[in-house]
Amino acid sequence: MAVLVKKCGITLPGFKITSCLTVLLICLETVLLCTESTCSKSFYVHWNTTNSIFRIDNTDHIIDVNKGNVQFEYDQVNIICPVYMPGTYDEDAEKYIIYNVSKEEYETCRITNPNPRIIAICDKPYKLMYFTITFRPFTPQPGGLEFLPGKDYYFISTSSKDDLHRRIGGRCSTHNMKIVFKVCCKQEDTVQNNSTTRSATTSTTALSWPMGPTPDLTTTPTTTHLITKQETPQSTRKPTKKTNEYDKQPNEVVKNEELTYNSGVWLSAASPSVLMVVICIACWRWR
Repeated sequence: MAVLVKKCGITLPGFKITSCLTVLLICLETVLLCTESTCSKSFYVHWNTTNSIFRIDNTDHIIDVNKGNVQFEYDQVNIICPVYMPGTYDEDAEKYIIYNVSKEEYETCRITNPNPRIIAICDKPYKLMYFTITFRPFTPQPGGLEFLPGKDYYFISTSSKDDLHRRIGGRCSTHNMKIVFKVCCKQEDTVQNNSTTRSATTSTTALSWPMGPTPDLTTTPTTTHLITKQETPQSTRKPTKKTNEYDKQPNEVVKNEELTYNSGVWLSAASPSVLMVVICIACWRWR
């Protein structure tokens, strides 16, 4: 920070403002780049019954993570425990233990594993508590969570109002307190998507190439010869020297023919009076 202040304090005329604006533009560009879909994202989940993502009539509890991220960029989720003001009755405060379970345990709200993996313990309702999870395929901590690409991970809470350690039913059944994280993406899916993109690009290129404009095909001598063949059966004579020159330089021949044709049409269409006016104007300007 001190370095930035020193650079902005240069006393050269007009350089002080320019340096500050440059720094601001660089900071703004960095923020914009980090907000693109290729950067990692952070999710915030308030784990309480009033959160709308736990409603049964929507699918907000199914969250895609690491989707569209560049390599070694991993999304994070912050699970925020319920917090209450001092003086709230203890029986009105929500307390939870959040477990990482299997798909069957998720669907039935029954924890059958004798040693389930505990994600978070929200047992202090008057203290702000949150737990951050990074969805990376490796963990620097022994026994930490690893989230492999292409896998789904299920979190539930079977705690009830009267029993924090309950493992059957609880608010998982009554308030749908469960969530799914779908980690993107499997290796074969990435390869397939890249192959599909390349094939689509190739197909588009192959289809768009013949659609290019063909300039003045109806005015070429080739078309004239075809029409002559249809009308006159005696068209088997050898090509003349003019045709050979056209084959060598077709563009020049077409240009000359177009110029000659346009001049002839103008002269034939113009009336004698118009021609006289044009000649008089030319002579007057020549003087």
